Amino acid sequence: IDEMDEALNWLRWLEADVTKIVWLRASGERWKKICWEVGLRRTAVHQRYHFGHCVITLRLNGQAPPRDCSRRRVIAMVQSG
Repeated sequence: IDEMDEALNWLRWLEADVTKIVWLRASGERWKKICWEVGLRRTAVHQRYHFGHCVITLRLNGQAPPRDCSRRRVIAMVQSG
């Protein structure tokens, strides 16, 4: 339960739409339903999902995600190392 509480706190670092996408996917929802619920296409939902994980990764590593970067750039930055 302590680990779950800690993981739920990570969602506070995300924007509301990204939080919803990450939460729905973690709950086991299918991509199609998530797309319908948030009103976005699959590619946009998938990008926000990856962006959310990248923001969490950066914050856990003690870094703040850059504010003036696009989602794609933040994802590429985290993936490159």
